[in-house]
Amino acid sequence: MTPPDKALARRIRRHVTGREHELFAVVHPGFEETAAGELRELGISSTLHLTEGGVEFSGKIDDVCRVNYLAFTITRLLMRLTAFRAEHFARLHAKLAEFPWELYLAGGASLECSITCRHSRLFHTGRIEQELRSAIAERIAPYGLRVAKKEEGGPTVAFQVFVRFHDDVCAVSLDSSGEPLYRRGYKTHVVDAPLRETLAACILRAARIDSCDTLIDPMCGSGSFSLEAALMRAGRPAGEARAFSFQAWPSFRPAAFNYMRKHAASAGAFDKPLSIVCGDIDERAVSAASENAGHAGLMGIVAPSRMDFFAYVPDAPPSADTLLVLNPPYGGRMGKRADSVPFYREIGDKVRRDYAGARFAI
Repeated sequence: MTPPDKALARRIRRHVTGREHELFAVVHPGFEETAAGELRELGISSTLHLTEGGVEFSGKIDDVCRVNYLAFTITRLLMRLTAFRAEHFARLHAKLAEFPWELYLAGGASLECSITCRHSRLFHTGRIEQELRSAIAERIAPYGLRVAKKEEGGPTVAFQVFVRFHDDVCAVSLDSSGEPLYRRGYKTHVVDAPLRETLAACILRAARIDSCDTLIDPMCGSGSFSLEAALMRAGRPAGEARAFSFQAWPSFRPAAFNYMRKHAASAGAFDKPLSIVCGDIDERAVSAASENAGHAGLMGIVAPSRMDFFAYVPDAPPSADTLLVLNPPYGGRMGKRADSVPFYREIGDKVRRDYAGARFAI
């Protein structure tokens, strides 16, 4: 991608790099407070506004980089660009065309659009995308920039713009993450209904895994709970093995990002050691979890083995410093609903009998 000219580069530094932006962290519904706690730990000092499925806050480009790279609980991080009323397509095009897209988009990358509409006069998502692409092309052409549809081929870097219409108000955001942040890069093998890494991390943090000395994960599947806990225990960043969309932004500063990565490597390490017991009754799951642990460089911490949750008894009575996590089969994998009731009841009986003093998350 061609670097911006000097005048444009100065504008980018002044209006993008040098000031704070409204940011929105997409979070699994119900874990907004958990994610907000992690954001505070990561140094976000602005006021945090919790909404259903997300956390709103303000921050600079450095905060965008840090949250994407370090946060375990965030699914995606969006930067709010503009919002305006638009009751007809002529106004939509005009407002989009006057926005300074040249400060946020680099030439040569593809453009993806995500559009939703509720209670608005403009609801044809195909036409809205057409106006968005046309307005952006019109705005950035004088700067020698262009964007293309992803299907045209070429560069794999893509800018994703989110457009949300609600009650005739159009809100436009730019995605900073790229692929959802639960795609850490280490999970190369999966089994049926894998647990998303971000959801596993939310559950672990909500259960205060940092104050535990033992994690028991006897229905490990492809290993999400154990691997996330091991990464946290080691103080390794959630996004260390992947790339992000913000790395293609004109405002991105590689030197600053590399400095942050170097000095943030052990920021989240636990104060106490954590022993992880990981296994599954399904040999396929044990194999998948083992492959993933090896790919993540965690075989010394996570060693999956074949184990039957209902037959396994901890060596010592679990204490309040032990966390039992379970992701039991559900839905279609359980067959008839009548078959699932005694199964779940048996889980409850087992937890009450052998894990009475422990914490648990199911």
